[in-house]
Amino acid sequence: MRIRNFTLLLLILGLFFILPFVHAQGATEAQNIAEGKKVYDNSCAHCHGIEGRGDGSAAENLLPQPRDFTRGLYKIRSTESGQLPTDQDLFDIITEGMPGSSMPEWETALDADERWQVVAYIKTFYEGFKESETLPKEISLKGKIPYSKESIEIGKELYTQFACYECHGDEGRGDGTSAPTLTDEWDYKSWPANLHQNWNYRGGNDIDDIYKRFVGGIAGSAMPMFEDPAFGLSIEEAQRYTQLDNKGEMTDAEEEEYTQLEDKMANAFDILDLINAGEGDEEQKKFYEESMKTFYEKSWHLANYVKSLSPEKRPEAAIGKNSLRSQYVEDELPPMDDAVWDTLEESYFPLVGQVIIEPRQFNPTIDSVSVKSFYNDTEVAFLFIWDDRTHNTAEEENEDIGKTYEDAIAIQFPVKIPKGPTSPKPYFLWGGKLAVYLWQWQASAPEKTTELTAKGINNATEQEFQGDIETESAYSKGQYKLWVKRALETDDKKDLQLKPGVFVPIAFSLWDGANGDVGTKRVISSWYSFVLEPVPSVKRFIYPPIVALLSLGLLIGLRGFMQRRNTE
Repeated sequence: MRIRNFTLLLLILGLFFILPFVHAQGATEAQNIAEGKKVYDNSCAHCHGIEGRGDGSAAENLLPQPRDFTRGLYKIRSTESGQLPTDQDLFDIITEGMPGSSMPEWETALDADERWQVVAYIKTFYEGFKESETLPKEISLKGKIPYSKESIEIGKELYTQFACYECHGDEGRGDGTSAPTLTDEWDYKSWPANLHQNWNYRGGNDIDDIYKRFVGGIAGSAMPMFEDPAFGLSIEEAQRYTQLDNKGEMTDAEEEEYTQLEDKMANAFDILDLINAGEGDEEQKKFYEESMKTFYEKSWHLANYVKSLSPEKRPEAAIGKNSLRSQYVEDELPPMDDAVWDTLEESYFPLVGQVIIEPRQFNPTIDSVSVKSFYNDTEVAFLFIWDDRTHNTAEEENEDIGKTYEDAIAIQFPVKIPKGPTSPKPYFLWGGKLAVYLWQWQASAPEKTTELTAKGINNATEQEFQGDIETESAYSKGQYKLWVKRALETDDKKDLQLKPGVFVPIAFSLWDGANGDVGTKRVISSWYSFVLEPVPSVKRFIYPPIVALLSLGLLIGLRGFMQRRNTE
């Protein structure tokens, strides 16, 4: 009896202490949601909408569209396909933003508490967060394949086997045949990632992050969880199957081998259906586990390959030591396809959407242009390189994209080179009171560069006298190359005149016709600079020996003087 009374007393005391704690926890959660709403309404609702439907006042100008939180479809997660994100996933996206989209990072504008409060609030838009009885299942990183040359080569083959090229293109620049047709869950246009620009990867660009995108998919987008077309086959068997599948004719032995591999895959997919239905015997479950282990290994190899396509980090802009420096050659300047261009480092010029004058470009698809240059005693040649998912040569209606325009680039210089770094330059947006000199190239005329003079973005005219500018261009696998050669100096006062050692301002405008770029709707750069690297003087080879001989003579004379002095 005493034991029963004592137990009852402990229970009452426990409730006495626990209930206030539970109440405090509930109050804290409600308070976080209330505070999160304030932050959300002030900082997030303009894009995502007051009710979280992705329909804020700015949404119509954004691509991709802001996330609709009411659907519970989150692109970037550390969780498996079909699972909700973790709270940490939501916090990380708010903190780091979504590179390559209009979603900025909020780490500098909101403190950590405010970001966690926003997490609490946006979860209220979707009932699934409340209804879920278990924590979302996170993607395991167990069995990670180390980054290596061998793994990259396997991943390159898997890139083809998994048909990644259909969307991302043969070399991964997002120019696949299916790219123009892709839409997301809300029927908005969805371009595949350019795998050569990992600074624009959403959700991170390290190998673990890339692997998670493969295994978990990107919910709501055109990028699903990967389905292995050779499911059930080992990496070696899948390679062999591809070899046989690509053969025009097979021997009887090869036909039998091919049939066995097809039967094994068919059996694997049947077992997969059984497991997904909650069925299957122990042997089938074991086979499924082995097949999934192989699938994860393939995904690691593929992640390593994708990682290899980009530099370690985004190139530094062409400022200071990275400025474009045209290199001197004594002979003829190399044509566009000459291998000597590969010996030069590219100078990298970042680009942004033009948002100053209507119509504006809020959703740029070209983020940079790279440039190399050679010159000789009379001429200069430039090689301009930029990525563009589509090749557009005219204004037309495209059933997948809508209205498209012509791809183009304009390279901008001042008519008169400023005398010093503090001297005024023309307005970077195609001049103003101070005129600019332009080279304009359009995809419809691949071997022609037109000279323009401009005193404003809407005030450009073709020069009456067009100089002798040689032009070559090519578009291949999602990338443009444009080679331009011109005399260093001309007789036209409206042209740019070039001399070695003089730093010259340079700026760019580019148009992606598939993205609706036309007129003022374009991507642009600010002013940068380039210089014709001065020719090394032969005096540098003459003066050092002379100085050395004089120094030697001085030492010998000094030594003789000291010897005479000591003998005296």
